[in-house]
Amino acid sequence: MKSKLKIFADFAESVLPHEAAFLLKENRIRDDEKEDILSRVCHNAEEFHASVDFDETVDKRKYAYIKKWIAKKLEKADVDANLIYLSHIEKQVLTDTISSEEEKELLERINEYDQTSFYFEKFYELVKEYQDYLLVRFRYKDCEVTQDFLKRNKQHYARAIKVKNQLFLATKDLTRQYTTQALNTKHWEAQLLEYLYDDELDGRNKYHAFIRLVFLYFNYKEYEKAKEVFDYMDGCFRNGLMYSRRVLFNYYGNRVILHSNLKDLEKAEYFAHLSVKQENSDKLFYLNNLIAILLKKEKNREALELLTDNYKLFKSSHNHHQKLGFATHYLRALVRNNRIQIAENFAVNFLYENKKHVFEHRWNRFFSNYLLALTIAEKPAEALKVMEKYDLLEKEAEASGREDYFPKIQFYYGLALYLNGNISEDKLFERLSGSLPAASQMTEEGVDALLAFLDRLSFALPNFFSALKSHFHKSLLVS
Repeated sequence: MKSKLKIFADFAESVLPHEAAFLLKENRIRDDEKEDILSRVCHNAEEFHASVDFDETVDKRKYAYIKKWIAKKLEKADVDANLIYLSHIEKQVLTDTISSEEEKELLERINEYDQTSFYFEKFYELVKEYQDYLLVRFRYKDCEVTQDFLKRNKQHYARAIKVKNQLFLATKDLTRQYTTQALNTKHWEAQLLEYLYDDELDGRNKYHAFIRLVFLYFNYKEYEKAKEVFDYMDGCFRNGLMYSRRVLFNYYGNRVILHSNLKDLEKAEYFAHLSVKQENSDKLFYLNNLIAILLKKEKNREALELLTDNYKLFKSSHNHHQKLGFATHYLRALVRNNRIQIAENFAVNFLYENKKHVFEHRWNRFFSNYLLALTIAEKPAEALKVMEKYDLLEKEAEASGREDYFPKIQFYYGLALYLNGNISEDKLFERLSGSLPAASQMTEEGVDALLAFLDRLSFALPNFFSALKSHFHKSLLVS
């Protein structure tokens, strides 16, 4: 049914939960129908899986009012909108083209701005430029306003610069640790926490301290500590602090990773759905995260529908890492929905079109799903050809030694040899049991992943893989 309020409904659907919380906090509307419209917008933002309809009998002008009111409130709080303003005014000052109306607004903002504002550092530097502009024009009265601001905030500005430099040093260490795994960065924790909880610090440095704390805690897999700083930021966003849609989407994306690692897939899925509401160059990354969660929750049909709906985005992307991730998810979803022939055709075409980039990233996941499709299709000879053509056994051997590693390609190779009549079942058992890693060298998560992998292959030889799992369980008891 075509709604008379489609334009408003589409606008309302774009409102995010933290925007809704801020809007309710700012609400001073006293018209019952307008309040009801705002209430429904905010309810739907928080509970987007159980939304309520809008009342089409209400005067459409009231919907227009609420739409304008929401946009105005969010723009005023939006730190990125403020940055655009600051950049524009800086250009006007530097090129001597600032209008009298722009000057009036700037002088008013100087009286309102404080050191906790997100772009305080940039604003302070703008005021310095503006003071110089005033001085050469002998406008001493207005200079008193700028001079008072600069003097009052001199120490705050110096601290903001000092913190910014410290955050740069922390970033260098944290990124180096992520790359090499050989650097201890725990000594940064206390300092970053101090910056995050400092209510006198500018918003940008506070937010950057949060991002680096998340990086640190993720590096050390301290997810409960990470959750504490996420919850703190949650409160800030709901009060309209450090807000922009860009910041919120980044926050949602990181919460997906947090809750996935905490094994809270319900919350991970909730934030993943929020993260894909954005339309920018990172959408494929957030989309891959959502699909991965849907597949973990066995929502296979929903995952495939989402993949199909975003196929054009995948084809047009130039991010080879994310394209491979999408392709892997697409193969997995096709297999789980019993679209085996489509999965085969897709894999062949993807490899042909991306042969220069397919081995740059997590190629083994893609090929594992491709080989599973060929195994289900009872094409062991074709599976052997693929493994030999792309030297998969040799490439897999190069990747051995990592935590929770187990050789999936070797398993597919052995199974294909047996199904193709090249080796006996006893020889297959000897081969695969010898390839099983020692349980003592694996984490609990790694053990679960290995057992799930064996379960996925059990359709081919149920009794065989049951015996192989029993063999592995014995090693678990020994360890």
